[in-house]
Amino acid sequence: MVRRSHHASVLVAAVVGLGACNVLTGTGDLEVIEPKDDVGGGATAVADGPSSGSAPNSGAGAGATSTGAGASSTSSGPGAGTGGGGSCAPCGANQYCEPTTSTCQCNPGFVMQGGDCVAAAPGDPSTHTQPEVCNMWKSGHVVTTQNPLSASGADCDAGTLAQGGILDTLTRINMYRWLAGLGPTSDDAGFDADAQLCANLESWWDFSSSISPHSPPSSSKCYTAEGGATAGQSNIAWGSGHPAQAIDQFMQDNGNATTMGHRRWILNPPLDPVGIGYWQTGGTYGNAECLRVFGSSGTGPSPSWVSIPTAGYAPIEMAQWTWTFHGSLPGIPNAQISMLRVDDNAPLAVDVHQLSQGYGQDCVSWDPSGWTPEAGKTYRVTVSGLGGGDVVYDVKPVSCN
Repeated sequence: MVRRSHHASVLVAAVVGLGACNVLTGTGDLEVIEPKDDVGGGATAVADGPSSGSAPNSGAGAGATSTGAGASSTSSGPGAGTGGGGSCAPCGANQYCEPTTSTCQCNPGFVMQGGDCVAAAPGDPSTHTQPEVCNMWKSGHVVTTQNPLSASGADCDAGTLAQGGILDTLTRINMYRWLAGLGPTSDDAGFDADAQLCANLESWWDFSSSISPHSPPSSSKCYTAEGGATAGQSNIAWGSGHPAQAIDQFMQDNGNATTMGHRRWILNPPLDPVGIGYWQTGGTYGNAECLRVFGSSGTGPSPSWVSIPTAGYAPIEMAQWTWTFHGSLPGIPNAQISMLRVDDNAPLAVDVHQLSQGYGQDCVSWDPSGWTPEAGKTYRVTVSGLGGGDVVYDVKPVSCN
């Protein structure tokens, strides 16, 4: 089966909901209006994200990619969020209602402190221990709710997601953000509802159309105004099989070599909140996800740079993807990259790619040329041509399985 994804971004700062899209299957980025498709790694799924630019009140170059979207601050109270329930009193920020105990619990990545759910400090990635990294990688890939969608089966019944499906997806997002040294994000009940309508619409998308899935016309099957608007603010994925698994598609960002936009939106430091929508049983790929990524009210760490794979210990799977360096440092789009295998002091060839900017933070990407990263080795990256001087960091791939 083919997995497909689209990423969102906005070319014009402070314009809400506008974005261009990239098709990870090889289709070029659409400028301005919506996110595009991207083919995720593994199986045959596809993802598409919002176009480049910046979201309102976001950091420099902030934007969104479309792979499921929903937004507003956090799930709360009985029936809050898609799939909420129980008899809790309205829960506070970064909390959800646990119906089996009728208690408010902290969202993944947050801890209770003085009666409030506060973000757990991610720390500097270079200081994460190997056990910490592997524990986070494994726990971040646990799926607790295998079949999260509740719907009648009618083509245009968007249905709702169980709270467990939302939590699985937040866990996956926040795992990647922790690995990169970024704070967690939460979902918003209103954004989730809109993203659910987006996912229902996008599941039926006509891939023979020349129109971007980020700008669906009102004649589209299962179109709603809310779903159509959310498509322009979301990363979109097809064929993932589960809303959490679409996050891996976005992060790997296969076929999206000109922007790496899906990954950049998820690793945008101020990302918060997101909207999560997922629908299945119809369309070309059987399911679709919209992840609304234009939320930019997060107050967690905003390091001057982040990377994939991350500095320090990093799961070998991430080291086998395209490497990226993102941040606020001047000169990143045209930076030069050199690499050394520390173990034998061997210089390593890389193919550097200058990316389209405007998707989250500025970014440069590269791929190994003639060599493959190995677990147990140490790779030194030097990023030069930056306004503040070179950045040098070591990556230590490890096998967590």
